[in-house]
Amino acid sequence: MMRLLFLLFLVFLVLWAAKGLVRDLKGLVRENPEKKRPTPLSDELVRDPVCGVYCPKSTAYRVTRDGETHYFCSEKCREAFLRSS
Repeated sequence: MMRLLFLLFLVFLVLWAAKGLVRDLKGLVRENPEKKRPTPLSDELVRDPVCGVYCPKSTAYRVTRDGETHYFCSEKCREAFLRSS
């Protein structure tokens, strides 16, 4: 009787682990690459002139004014910069 309970418990654990693995694999396949903006480790950091936060240059919002490019951490900071100038 104890062997049967032990065997059922092991089967339950294997099925539970397999279900989690399948769920994780489905999540990897369904990910939208445009939704995530990965930051490479070699990316240059630029300082937001509005709030002072440093952000990766490749993902920063940009405004070019008088031949100079300004980088912003968010759309909100970019809009604040445009309103103030």
